[in-house]
Amino acid sequence: MPKSFSTPPVSEIKTACPRCGQEGRNVSATTLESLLHPAVRLRRRSLDGFRFCATPKCDAAYFYPASGDIIICAGVRVPIFQKGAEPERLVCYCFQHTVAEIQREVRATGISRTAYDIKAKCAQSLDDCEHTNPQGSCCLGNVQRVIREATGDNQPPPSEAGGCYCH
Repeated sequence: MPKSFSTPPVSEIKTACPRCGQEGRNVSATTLESLLHPAVRLRRRSLDGFRFCATPKCDAAYFYPASGDIIICAGVRVPIFQKGAEPERLVCYCFQHTVAEIQREVRATGISRTAYDIKAKCAQSLDDCEHTNPQGSCCLGNVQRVIREATGDNQPPPSEAGGCYCH
């Protein structure tokens, strides 16, 4: 009797990146439609069910757990914050804040107001994370990590510090 090659039950689908083994986060089809190069987007029947790989040294940007399909970073129209190390890379895609900008502000003033700026704009519904950020969600956790690194504060923020107003 021939084997059936159907999709495994949801309980058996691994949610780790097939390249690096790290857990991936759900990302919406809207994010992929917005950020993939057209040729990469058109090669797939559906963009639902992909996950984002945030591992810095892994070349996978997105993966589909059920099939093992991988979209590498080169298939994404913008550089991915988590995958780079260059200071001029974006950490906030909606409002174009870079790592270098935060570092300069901290060197000049001892603090960065970037997170407050982003929160204020998000409170006014000016954000568009799902369409602009490759991780498909708010950047504030990444921004706060960059600020902590720039100020030399290695302590994790209190749970309420991430307060994101993004929708």
